[in-house]
Amino acid sequence: MDDEKKSVLFYTDWAEPLKYLSLEEKGMIFDAILSYTETGKAPSFESQAAAVAFSFIRLRLDVNIQKWTSIREKRREAGALGGKQRQANQANATFAKQSQANAKQNQANQAVTVPVPVPVPVLSSSSKPSSPEDGMMMTMMTPEQLWIQLGLGKQVTPGLQELLSDCRAKGLEDAVLIEAIKRTAEYEAKAPLPYLRASLERCIAGGCKTLSQFQAAHCGSGRSLRVDRETPSGRDFLKDAGTRPFRFVRRD
Repeated sequence: MDDEKKSVLFYTDWAEPLKYLSLEEKGMIFDAILSYTETGKAPSFESQAAAVAFSFIRLRLDVNIQKWTSIREKRREAGALGGKQRQANQANATFAKQSQANAKQNQANQAVTVPVPVPVPVLSSSSKPSSPEDGMMMTMMTPEQLWIQLGLGKQVTPGLQELLSDCRAKGLEDAVLIEAIKRTAEYEAKAPLPYLRASLERCIAGGCKTLSQFQAAHCGSGRSLRVDRETPSGRDFLKDAGTRPFRFVRRD
């Protein structure tokens, strides 16, 4: 493993597979967690129960190691680009000077500039971003990133990750997850995760697996759209209109 990685995350759901182990076995697993995070080599256990418990813990460790590896590679790429930034700045300065010279020449020749319309990205969601750039950024985000961006949580908790993974496994598109998260933020729920869970469970129960299906079943406030009856309800409001007494409104 990289020498710069000096930390490891512990999760509360590890308590379940560890609660039946002895203190000695728990100590062995603790050492194994540190060793595996640092070296990447899987430890061996004499106790079968300890081996089974560590196999459960190892799943989370592998996810964190993979995330760290991705972050490390991005930092290396950023460092390599930093060395070329000075050359880029010089090239930009030269380009700016040339652009100014061309602009003066165009004015001297009385050139006519024809504006060219620029397409603006439009969100398919009912919510409107503050700017086109914000809208494009939101469409490029994953549901996990949007959850943090909208301030619904400081991090992606195991409960949220489990909910999103379960919904994806049941066929819900990420666009539906994103729309449900945005509606959770608009509603300002005191408990965002339970609210989101209930909303997605209604989607699954109603078969709303795509964004178009979700939008067809919800209006801007998040309530279900009115569905007209296929047959009349049997109530005729105007049936006895001629026999009902008149009501007089008192005027002061």
